[in-house]
Amino acid sequence: MRKRYIPVMALLLMVMLSVTAWSSTDDMARLLVEAHMNNELLPLLSQTDSRLDISQAYEIQKKYVTMRLDGDSIAGYKAGLTTPGAREKFRVSESVAGVLYRSGKKSGSPLILSEAFARPMIETEIAFYVKRAINQRICYVEDLKSHIGAVLPAIELPDLNFADLKALKGVDLIAANVSATQFIVGNKKNKAMDLDAVNVVLTRNGETVNEGKGSDAMGSQWEAVMWLVDTMVSKGWTIKPGDVLLTGALGNMIPGKPGLYKADFGKLGVIEFEIR
Repeated sequence: MRKRYIPVMALLLMVMLSVTAWSSTDDMARLLVEAHMNNELLPLLSQTDSRLDISQAYEIQKKYVTMRLDGDSIAGYKAGLTTPGAREKFRVSESVAGVLYRSGKKSGSPLILSEAFARPMIETEIAFYVKRAINQRICYVEDLKSHIGAVLPAIELPDLNFADLKALKGVDLIAANVSATQFIVGNKKNKAMDLDAVNVVLTRNGETVNEGKGSDAMGSQWEAVMWLVDTMVSKGWTIKPGDVLLTGALGNMIPGKPGLYKADFGKLGVIEFEIR
């Protein structure tokens, strides 16, 4: 009797812990949604649960994004912290990934209103335009290239709207969808160009405020986009035709101060925008 009793109790305990964890990720996703809806700074979930790990953070992210997609849709996916400096700044050992909202997509020479952000930031990036759906992991860059139709210059405008930046951890970034808010894409270009050799100079009111190169993102643009694809597919997302994939900052992430901006990516193109 005793030999049967122990496994049954162990199984019951496992089920109880599983239900508790599932409920916990639901609750934490709702905390983020409520803060977003109330225009409040986002809580640090790592302070709510010190045991929060990367796997749970991505579970929360998916629930959080799904809740926010009521009245919105997915425009693509983004990689973040793809440079050693960025990872060191946020005290994480690996890059992170999130979802881009259709409502945040801009093109042309848009006016960006500071009032839509708590802490607006700017990143110069390279974007990939998807032409064929991706629903499973891809092992080789050459296979990935058959799914990509074009490349584009891009600006990401994340919002570091957290209640405590000093205590911010990688799991907090992941759970809160890597601060995805708005992004700007330029004109499509041939994907055959040497993306790692692309240099970008960002100016504000004519003064240089950031410089970067394509190889800043994980050392290789194609490796970075393959990492992003594999990461998001492994989390249950399907990457669809028309989606945009952002591979991370070239140079530094800088504060989005008011002014007239111009990002010159050389042969990849130019993006101009204003923050007011």
